[in-house]
Amino acid sequence: MSNPWENPGTDPGSVEPGQEQKKDEQEKTPIPSMPKVYKTGAWYVFVPLVIKLVVSMVVSMAAAGIYSFFYMSNHYDEAVGAMQNQDAMTDMTLTITEQLMQYTTLLEGISALLVIPIMLFLFHRDRKNEKFLGIVPNKKASLWQYAGVIGISAVLCVGVNNLIIIGNLQSMSASYQQTTDALYSASLPVQVICLGLLVPAAEELVFRGVMFRRMRQRAGFIRSAVSASLIFAVIHGNMVQMIYAFFMGMVLCYLYEKYGSVKAPVLGHMVMNLVSIAATETAAYEWMMQQPMRIGIITVVCAAAASSIFVLIQRIDEKPVQPSV
Repeated sequence: MSNPWENPGTDPGSVEPGQEQKKDEQEKTPIPSMPKVYKTGAWYVFVPLVIKLVVSMVVSMAAAGIYSFFYMSNHYDEAVGAMQNQDAMTDMTLTITEQLMQYTTLLEGISALLVIPIMLFLFHRDRKNEKFLGIVPNKKASLWQYAGVIGISAVLCVGVNNLIIIGNLQSMSASYQQTTDALYSASLPVQVICLGLLVPAAEELVFRGVMFRRMRQRAGFIRSAVSASLIFAVIHGNMVQMIYAFFMGMVLCYLYEKYGSVKAPVLGHMVMNLVSIAATETAAYEWMMQQPMRIGIITVVCAAAASSIFVLIQRIDEKPVQPSV
């Protein structure tokens, strides 16, 4: 708008010749949106782990509170006496804790069921962000190639567990036996649904689908896989499971990288857990340990099979297809 004090003959509401056309062109010109960038910092990477731990803690506390309420309701006199005696209170708490341990597998399944939709939301949001930024993902492997995931996961599960048994590593951790006893004390259907399906899906979305993938956008494969696998190992809490989880975590990161889909590590983790459940139910490891030659031969066969399948998986071309210009 022109200044009437500078141009006394100009109407305040009028515009100079040519200004109106320039104004219209400016209004029609779209304002470029600010480009999205990846968030940085440890907090962004560790958010899914924090969510998983918080959900597990809330489920455990809720289960402990509910179980304690029903226990004290059914043992009213014992509860009243425990409130008046510190030793009695300690004994009752230990009893409740021991009885609650038999529901460990079920509680793990409930926690996983709550974590899965949250992780799916984060996972798909990250993929949309990558697409917006023009990041081309790795090619997805063909469906028939997933036979390699099943094969290498099964033989590695048996082979690595055999090495742990041969090395007597389970004697290094007293909590390992307590953990396995608690997890495998549930009925077979509960083990299959919770340990074989729900827990692997939740953990793979947390550690590979979100955490490893976010690390991978900022660093190379080795650094990202080692970091994600170390975190995956540490949360298992005992030395034996930490060794097993770290090695398997590296394998699952590799499967994600080669197959271009989180379905690969999810399937691999499910196979590993289902094989462990089957071996525990059938006492397969006890049978193999009866003869040192037997467990040794089976371990060598597993190593040879895993090596052969690895060579086949390595041939998968995961390089992203760049869009034509």
